[in-house]
Amino acid sequence: MKKLLLSFFVVASSSLGFASTPLDLGLPSNFTPYDRYMAPVKQVLTHLDGEEASMDQVREMMHIGRSFRYSFTDPYVAALPSQTAAIQAGDCKAKALWLADQLHDSNVRFVIGKARASSRISHAWLMWQHDSRWWILDCTNKREPIPADRVSSREYIPFYSFAKDGTYRHHATQIYVADAVANHSNSPVAANNK
Repeated sequence: MKKLLLSFFVVASSSLGFASTPLDLGLPSNFTPYDRYMAPVKQVLTHLDGEEASMDQVREMMHIGRSFRYSFTDPYVAALPSQTAAIQAGDCKAKALWLADQLHDSNVRFVIGKARASSRISHAWLMWQHDSRWWILDCTNKREPIPADRVSSREYIPFYSFAKDGTYRHHATQIYVADAVANHSNSPVAANNK
């Protein structure tokens, strides 16, 4: 009977889209195609040494970041947080980096990937570890943190992530590289997110 109930739960949750896939935290990597554009990201992440941010602080900063006007800048390099704050505008890279800087929390990763599997361009957001759980922080598109273990496997697909302690390559890069080769794409970073 237990096996039958467990099977029913797995099938039912899968059909409703709640089946969680294992969280891909990536493998350490010595190289990414984004490295030459990551100077501002590495500069900010290297200096994150504050205490773990609270969920309330994260929510407050996400609301502020979400209120910043979307403004596409350099297609490859994130604006420095001071510039984003001064003009209260930025693209996904700029907003994610601004948020990381505001949190001062070394448990954050700057992520480049796809917001949705169907997206034609890349997106940038943060992954943040809090109370032994990972959260997606995307103040370009959302006002609230998203539990990473509740996200569909077709959303927030990481390719590479950058943290204070290093760089990570995620499983989806295998699919991305194959797709880029098939489509003759030579642009490693998204252009306009909107």
